[in-house]
Amino acid sequence: MDQPHLDALVVGAGFGGVYQLYSLLKLGMRVRIIEKAQGVGGVWFWNDYPGATTDTESYLYRYSWDKEDLQSYPWPNNYLSRDEVIGYLNHVVDKHHLRQHIRFSTEMVAADWSEAAGKWHVQTAQGEVITTTYLFTAMGVHTRPNVPEIPGMDTFRGPIMHTASWDNTVDIVGRRVGVIGCGSSGIQISNAIAPRIAELHCFIRHPPYSIPLRFRPVSSAERSNINARYKDIHAAQLLSKMALDIDEADTKTMSVTEEERQRTFETLWRDGNSFRFTYGGFGDMTQNTEANEEACKFLRAKIRSIVRDPVKADILTPKDLFVRRPPCDQGWYEKFNQDNVFAVDLQKTPIIAIEENGIRTSDGQIHELDIIVLATGFQSSGGSYKTVRDGIKGRGGVSLSDHWAEEIKTFLGIFIHSFPNLFMINGPQGPFNISPVTIETEVEFISEMLSYLRETHRIDAVVECTSKEETTWVERCGRSAATETLINTVSSWLTGTNIAGAKPSTIFFYSGLKQYRSHLQEVKDARYRVLL
Repeated sequence: MDQPHLDALVVGAGFGGVYQLYSLLKLGMRVRIIEKAQGVGGVWFWNDYPGATTDTESYLYRYSWDKEDLQSYPWPNNYLSRDEVIGYLNHVVDKHHLRQHIRFSTEMVAADWSEAAGKWHVQTAQGEVITTTYLFTAMGVHTRPNVPEIPGMDTFRGPIMHTASWDNTVDIVGRRVGVIGCGSSGIQISNAIAPRIAELHCFIRHPPYSIPLRFRPVSSAERSNINARYKDIHAAQLLSKMALDIDEADTKTMSVTEEERQRTFETLWRDGNSFRFTYGGFGDMTQNTEANEEACKFLRAKIRSIVRDPVKADILTPKDLFVRRPPCDQGWYEKFNQDNVFAVDLQKTPIIAIEENGIRTSDGQIHELDIIVLATGFQSSGGSYKTVRDGIKGRGGVSLSDHWAEEIKTFLGIFIHSFPNLFMINGPQGPFNISPVTIETEVEFISEMLSYLRETHRIDAVVECTSKEETTWVERCGRSAATETLINTVSSWLTGTNIAGAKPSTIFFYSGLKQYRSHLQEVKDARYRVLL
C-alpha cells in the first residue's frame, strides 16, 4: 500500500483537533486526524466515570465560531455532563462533514522529522507510516493517566479502575468502594456514587478547597438573554484574563473591612463555581499570601460548618493555601455526614499496600473493599508527549523527552525549538484560562500563519522557533507563575510535581488570555520573522 502523503496530520480528536481539522480544510489542505480513542472527545472520551461534569458553564464550553449552534444547540443545564460534551462534539463533526477525515482507534507511536525531505514521518500502532508537511499535536496535557505504584495491586480480588479508564460493566451498587484522590475526578465520582453504594472510603492526601458548583436548569428566558449577548460575551472574553464572562475583580482583599470581606465571600460561595470564587471577588487572592489566607479561613470554616463529625472535618480541612486548581462539587462535603462515608488521612496514615481484601494503611488497618478507584489524575507535565512509545524526534534525531528532560520548553505553548513544522494545540505553556477560547486562539493564529505563507508564496518555508525565543518564553511563564500565582508554594499537577520524581516545570502562562493574545499579535505584526 502506498504511503499516505498529507499537507497536515492532526493527532487527537478533542476540541483542539476538531477545530484544527475544520480550519485546515477551509484552507484547502489535505489533512487527516488520527485518534487513539474510538470516538471524539479527547480527555472527555476517556473520563467516562459517574458524575463527570464540566466546571465551565455550558454557554462557554463550546466553539464560538459556529454562530448558528450558539443560538440553537440545546444545553438544558448551566453545566454539561460528560455525555453532553461528547454529544456536542459529535454534532459538530457530523454537521461540518469532518468524520470522513478522522481515523479512530489509531495511535501515534512515533514521529520523526526528515531533514532531507522536510517532512514528518508518523508511525501508527498498526504499522502505517504517514508523511506530512505539518504535524499538529492536539493531545492536551491530560492524556496519560497517572497510575500510582502501590505494592500488591495485582493481589486485589476486585476491579481497580482509573477514572480515565472506567469500566461501565462493573456494578457498583451495594459495594464497598475506595477512592484514592480528591481532585476534580475524585470529588465528582465520590459525590455521584455515594448514594448507591454500601460504603465509600475516601483516601485523602491533600484535602482540597472545593466550591459548590450550583448545578441547575437554565430557563428559556436565561437562554434567550445569553443568545442575545453572545457577540459581546466573546469580545469581552478576548480582553479578559480568564475568559469566564465575569467582572474580574481588582479590589485588594485587605483594603476592605472584615465584614465586607465576609459578605463578598458569602456571595461568591452562594453563587458557586471555583473560578468565580477565585477571580470574581478580589483581585489579589492568587498572588498575595495574606489575601489568600483570608479566603482559606472562610473556606475552612465552611467545611467545618458542613461536616458534623469533627474527626472527618479535620481530615477534610486543608492546612495549606488555596492554590491548587480549585475543584467544584455538588454536595461532596455533605456526603461525609453519612455513616457509610469515611475519610482516611494519608498524611497521618499513608497507604502501604493493597491486599486481597482492600487497602492497608500504615496504622495497620485494613480498609475492606470490593472496588478501588484511582482518581489520581494525569501525567500533566508533558506526559502526553514524553510517553509516545517510540518518541517524537526532531532535528538530528533529538527526542522531545530529552529536550524536556530538565523542564518543559516551548515558545507560546505552540512551537518547540528543533522540532520544525510541529504545532501544539492546547499544550503546555499556553494560557491558564478556560480551554475552548484558548484552543480557538491558538488554532486561528496557526491557520492565519499558514494562510500568510501561501499568500506570500512561501508555502515551502519551514516553521520553527529559535532557542532564544523558547528560552524567553519559558522565563516569561516562570515570571508569571512567580508574580501572579502562589502555585510554587505547594506540590500539584500545575507544576508537574504530582508525579513521583518529576522535576518541576511551569505548565501554563499565567498572565491571562488578553496578554497572551498580545504576544501572538506581536509575532503576527512582525510577519512571523521569529518563526521563519
